[in-house]
Amino acid sequence: MSILLLCFFLGVTHLVSTLSYGVRIAGARTGKIAFCLSLFNLLVLVSRSANTLLTPSLSKRVESQLHGETTTLESDFHWLIISTSVATLLGLLAIPSFQRYVSSMVSSFDRFPSVGKLVVRAMSPKGWSYIRTSIAVPSIRNFSYFKSGVRLPWNVFLLNVGGTALLTTGVLSSLYAGVFAPELRMTTGQLSAVVNFIGTILLFAFVDPYLSYVTDSTATGKESSDMRLRAAVVGMAASRLLGTVLSHFLLIPGAKMIAWVAHVIPD
Repeated sequence: MSILLLCFFLGVTHLVSTLSYGVRIAGARTGKIAFCLSLFNLLVLVSRSANTLLTPSLSKRVESQLHGETTTLESDFHWLIISTSVATLLGLLAIPSFQRYVSSMVSSFDRFPSVGKLVVRAMSPKGWSYIRTSIAVPSIRNFSYFKSGVRLPWNVFLLNVGGTALLTTGVLSSLYAGVFAPELRMTTGQLSAVVNFIGTILLFAFVDPYLSYVTDSTATGKESSDMRLRAAVVGMAASRLLGTVLSHFLLIPGAKMIAWVAHVIPD
C-alpha cells in the first residue's frame, strides 16, 4: 500500500480524535453532552475502520526491510508521524467549525428523532449547507485565555502530551523493533498493547476526567466556565500536537527498548 495512503488513513484517525474536543463544546452549549458524544462515536467507528488497514501494511513493510527489499522504513514511519501532526493541526483549526456543525445536527435531531433520518439529512443538500454556514476561523481570543486569570491544568496538559506520544508511537515502535530483533518479531508486535495501555491509562484516567468535569460545569452553569472550557480545549489540542511531535524522538529509542524487553521476557 502506498505510504501516502497509509498517511491518509492514520491522519484521519488523529483528525477525528482531535475534533472530539469540539464535541465537548457543542455538548456544553446544547446541554446534551451524552448525545453529542454518541453522535461522535459514529465518526470514531469510521476512523478505526480505516486504522485496521494500517497494521498489516506496516508489518509487510518491516518484512520487506528485513529481506532487503526496501531501505526507507525509518523515513516512512517518520512520514506517518508527520501525517499525525498535520492532521492534529487541521483538527485544532477545525474545532470551531466542527462544534457549530455538531450543534446544528443536535437541533436537527430534536425535530427528527431518528439516527437514520439524521444521517440522511446530513448527506442531503440541506445538510451540506450546514457545513458551509458552520465554517468559522479560530479566534485569536481563544489563545488569549492563557494570559487571563483562568486557572489552567498544566499538569494535565503534560500528561496529554505523554499519553498522545505513547499512543502515536506505540504500534510504530513495536513494529520497527522487529528490525532490531527479527527473530522475535511476533513478540515485539504484541508489546504494542503494553505501550498503548500505558498511554490509554494516562489519557482516560487523568486527562479525560478533568475535561469532562469542566464540560459538565459549563453545561450546568455552576460557574462561569465557558472561558475555562475553551482554554482547556485549546490546551488539550495544542498538547496533543506536541505529543505527536514528541513521537519522532521516541520512535527509534522506543523500538530498541521494546526489542530489549522482548529478549528479557522469560520463555
